[in-house]
Amino acid sequence: MTAVHTGGSGMIPRQVPLDGQAPAAPAGTGQAPSGTVAFVLQGGGSLCAAQVGALRALTEAGITPDLVVGSSAGALNGAAFAADPGIEGLDRLEALWLGLRRRNVAPIAPSTLIRAALGRGEAAVSSAALRRLLRDGIGVARLEDAAVPVHVVTTDIDTGAAVVLSRGDAVPALLASSAFPGLYPPVRIGERRLIDGGVSADTPVLQAEALGATTIYVLPSAVTEQTGHHAHAALMAAYRAVGQILVERERRDLAAVHGSVLRLPAATTEVVSLVDFRDTPHLVRAGYSLTRDWLARQPAAMA
Repeated sequence: MTAVHTGGSGMIPRQVPLDGQAPAAPAGTGQAPSGTVAFVLQGGGSLCAAQVGALRALTEAGITPDLVVGSSAGALNGAAFAADPGIEGLDRLEALWLGLRRRNVAPIAPSTLIRAALGRGEAAVSSAALRRLLRDGIGVARLEDAAVPVHVVTTDIDTGAAVVLSRGDAVPALLASSAFPGLYPPVRIGERRLIDGGVSADTPVLQAEALGATTIYVLPSAVTEQTGHHAHAALMAAYRAVGQILVERERRDLAAVHGSVLRLPAATTEVVSLVDFRDTPHLVRAGYSLTRDWLARQPAAMA
């Protein structure tokens, strides 16, 4: 049985502008504060449900971040957690996940699909349902109003560069970070058209370091297990190819970080589609138990 990574897709970022400004100085230059802890949340659609359990285990262990950085669905979790970084906030986030269905994020409309197929539309799915979900469920109107500084990673569709949003309206920023190419339309913020953060930085550890992090906890999405069934062989082959690209890019990015990186264990699932929420209860539980057990074996992480 093989684990296949399925979060995000795309190219290595060429630059890391913060709100359109010049990149921040990396850790180790003397300009970043010491002992700055970041939670970095990987993208991965419905597979990011495991991060809710991981956040609960970290919170119960007394591990708190100075900043939160996320891509795609990881940015949604990161923003909701940063808005209310306690057990009650996590209870609300978990309840939100447990109530999710595909229609809540990607309702199918034949007219939209036809326009996309004919080249007359930019996306197969309207982002209206996802916008309503974000408006009602995130808990913060503007990114800078979160209790913990939160940074949302997106991708400039014209350049492929990672763009980190740290201020401004939360809903458009999170819509942009989740705008998977072809599924959702790009989101215009300022002069840029932005899409899914996973295209440029699915696991945004370099972005976290540029923001001053010296200790980084990586909260991965779940990974899909190939069970040997052949009904979705072509789809699994595509996921496997994308997963290999992502794993190699993450390996290079982790190796480039100057500070300490602690990567939490990833839950596994048989779910393939990133808008399939049938395994959410299992993923939340698995994220919690895996992280709790990992912390028990990692005394250095508790320091």
